[in-house]
Amino acid sequence: MVVLVIETNYREMRLKTYIILGILLLSFGLIKAQNVKFTVQAPTMVEEGSQFQITYRVNADVDAFHGPEFTDFQLLGGPSTGSSYSTQIINGRASQSIEKTYSYYVRATKAGTFMVPQAGITVDGKKYTSSQWSIKVVKSKGGAYKNASDKAMAKENPEDFNADGRVFVRTLVSKHKVFRGEPIILVQKLYSLDRIANITNFKEPTYSGFWKENIDIGDLKLSRETINGQAFNVVVLQKYILFPQKTGKLDIEPFNIDAIVQIVRTRAARDQMEQMMYGNKVRYYSNETLKLKSPKVRINVQPLPAGKPANFNGLVGDFTMEASVDKDELAANDAFNLKIVIKGKGNISLLEIPKPNFPPDFEVYDPKISQKSNTSASGMSGTKTYEYLIIPRNEGSYTIPPVGFSFFNPRTEAYETLHSDTFHIKVGKGSAVSFTGVNSSSVSRDEIKYLGKDIHYIKTHDSELRSINSHLFNSLGHLLFLLLSPLFALLFIIFYKKNEKKRSNISLMRNKKATKVARKRLKNAKKLLAEQNHGKFYEEISKVLWGYIGDKLSISMSELSMDTARERLLEKGVDESITEEIISILNACEYARYASDKQNDGMEQIYNQAINIISKIEKSLK
Repeated sequence: MVVLVIETNYREMRLKTYIILGILLLSFGLIKAQNVKFTVQAPTMVEEGSQFQITYRVNADVDAFHGPEFTDFQLLGGPSTGSSYSTQIINGRASQSIEKTYSYYVRATKAGTFMVPQAGITVDGKKYTSSQWSIKVVKSKGGAYKNASDKAMAKENPEDFNADGRVFVRTLVSKHKVFRGEPIILVQKLYSLDRIANITNFKEPTYSGFWKENIDIGDLKLSRETINGQAFNVVVLQKYILFPQKTGKLDIEPFNIDAIVQIVRTRAARDQMEQMMYGNKVRYYSNETLKLKSPKVRINVQPLPAGKPANFNGLVGDFTMEASVDKDELAANDAFNLKIVIKGKGNISLLEIPKPNFPPDFEVYDPKISQKSNTSASGMSGTKTYEYLIIPRNEGSYTIPPVGFSFFNPRTEAYETLHSDTFHIKVGKGSAVSFTGVNSSSVSRDEIKYLGKDIHYIKTHDSELRSINSHLFNSLGHLLFLLLSPLFALLFIIFYKKNEKKRSNISLMRNKKATKVARKRLKNAKKLLAEQNHGKFYEEISKVLWGYIGDKLSISMSELSMDTARERLLEKGVDESITEEIISILNACEYARYASDKQNDGMEQIYNQAINIISKIEKSLK
């Protein structure tokens, strides 16, 4: 009897334990669900025409992010994402914190008070919206300012820098005092008196208030610099171009890095042989891992001066403009081209020119816009070209007035406006159609365009003759048609219903069309390869592979990532080597798209690899 009582008590205790654990787990789940914070960070007041950053922050792992729709602000870029994870152990208790950020760069286009649009997220199947935030956009006031310093980087970062220790890191900038929107060259360097064996755990600083463009430095290279009379081994870690987006004193936060250096040490000789070869003291190298942190750098950003031109949109730099027409005399309904080329230094991606004021008798097509940008250690430069195809529909003498745009030149510290020339176009009578009298000026362009196409012959070939006594009614063909029509209608309904059911299965349709869509996109990539269009080729190959993976594996665009693709391919039984190969091709495309040294040598190889990997996946999934 005693044994039974003990067993019963044990079971009751175990049941109570399970109940308590269940309550604790349920409470933990509720606390986790209630602790999701989704906030927005942005300035409370900005100037009209200024650019700034809006950041959405969430303290949880996000299943899906639904971006906002900007109506009161002009979207310039984004979202750029970031994440951080940290774990703390205090008194034996572990706690983990997570933060994910989604940043957008926008421009204030009009004065007033506006609400930042809310974004949405899904966490553990539940939907959340970001907190509310209002921004007041005020008219630009400009103001007094001092002359901007145009010293070289060496002068802004003097050689008498006091280096603490044998190994240190620094952030060097080309200027410490700039105007808003003026580019700054930033260089991050590692200095060491000892031999550098390896560099690991590089952690980027935050560039709050700056627009960042990467400068490709290629592989890390070792050089020598002399500071305070000592020669240091130097490695350039990163180079960027920063564009300040707001005024005031902006801080470039420190960056962190782990450096493994080889330090020369000495020890006593162990035996007579070492003593004979090396003497009493033996020199040897020892690897030491040092955790380094760069000093903070402060940038003084001055506001742009007052007196902004009406067509100024925040562009800062130094530019030139050329405009030309390929014909100034032509016949009506013939075409000519107006070409506007803008070159210079600055963020040319922000450049927008107003549309020229063409005469109403000109039919003007949307311009072909092409851009070439170069990001180097001397800054950002490039060329932007607008090409208009124009067709005059009536004869006469016409004038195309000048078109212009404005920018702020930090070199002269003044606003500058560029204008094209005035073009005089003489249009004669067209060779195909002529008009006389006063009515010629009232003919519309549509009438000219379609003239000669509104009259057609009734017949242009011999007609087939038929006997007067022949007829279709009650003939054998008519009877067969009446008998077979219900059968054909029934077959058509069955076929339609079957296909309708298949079409309703979106995953099945995406899977079936995946290969067809991929082949169609590969044809477009082949054309870009023939044209040697580097950027668009790699972008198209990336779309081919991502689209094929998403369609073939039924992965939505919000869930599509490297990790998800790898996991689904392995679940489908695709060999791991094939999975890693497609990931490698995608990484190569991403690197080639954003590399500053655009080389076309590997484009053919990437194209063939994309075809082969799709064929391999098709065979594996059959």
